[in-house]
Amino acid sequence: MGGYTLTQADAEELLKLAKRSLVNTIEFPESGKTIEFDVVGNTNNTVFSVLIFRGRISLTKYNIGARIKKNGILLLELHINPSNIHYNPDGSKLTGAHWHIYTEKYGRQLAIPAENMEDENYIENTIAFLDKFNVIDQPNVQCTLA
Repeated sequence: MGGYTLTQADAEELLKLAKRSLVNTIEFPESGKTIEFDVVGNTNNTVFSVLIFRGRISLTKYNIGARIKKNGILLLELHINPSNIHYNPDGSKLTGAHWHIYTEKYGRQLAIPAENMEDENYIENTIAFLDKFNVIDQPNVQCTLA
């Protein structure tokens, strides 16, 4: 995105950085919709955007991503979709839920399996994402099944 890259050390530092949400409550998006909210680093005031997209056709397909707001670099993504197939740069194939964690070598192209992620656990999976992104002061996550 825009030619920006991070060193592996910088990416890992940003992922580990304790963060807090700038909103108190989020509503998991309806079918075909997206929501976005910001979180900020507790010690360095770096602002990150967390985006949740929910599929239009399959309600159990959704993506949650976190990017550095100033340059758009995606640091972490969670893709939930029971039939999703992802091909890694080495040719290996993943089916189903998976994480994308930024690496200096591959950016966000490399994926690893997301263990114990049930497609319909919208709230629990969102909290698991926020935990992995080290958002220690999290918003209340609500979901209306629509």
